Amino acid sequence: MPQAHWRSKLLAGYQEIPFYHIWNGSQRYLHCTFTLERLSLSTCDLTCQLCVWQVEGEGQSFSLDFNIAKDGRALGSDFLLTDSSPNGMALAGPSAFQIPYLIRQKICSSLDTPCPNGADWRLLAQRLKLDRHMSFFASKASPSSVILDLWEAQHFHSGNLNQLATIMADIGKQEAMIFLVSDGEC
Repeated sequence: MPQAHWRSKLLAGYQEIPFYHIWNGSQRYLHCTFTLERLSLSTCDLTCQLCVWQVEGEGQSFSLDFNIAKDGRALGSDFLLTDSSPNGMALAGPSAFQIPYLIRQKICSSLDTPCPNGADWRLLAQRLKLDRHMSFFASKASPSSVILDLWEAQHFHSGNLNQLATIMADIGKQEAMIFLVSDGEC
């Protein structure tokens, strides 16, 4: 995967499914998720290597080839259009499908800590209709971040930050005002 075209959002170089998840059967589904960010709109091709191994055992490698433009799902015409921003990567304004970093950071810091009245990441998942994945979210260091990743993926073409701001206000968090952050901060 050329570094100039794609970037992994993983904080570490690998993900691990703890053995006790497999052994005691406490997890119905084993899971590893990762997110890639496309840095260049000039490419639709993605080729990467996925390696799976046991810590003290043998491993396997799988090669994944994917072409966004050739994917069978219909793409909106705005998907492949470049933006007029200086780097040509980010969409801006109320219709942006990618949550700006500062806004994401403030949402996560506000909702990751459990609240006795329930105004936390669980309510966010419920309002975004992602509550069937609660046990998965609970297993993550930042449940809010994973919820927001899924929301972005589901609303890739039509994501609306105003919708997210409304949900934050409905949750009762004063942090809903973070959506007024100036463009210079994002």
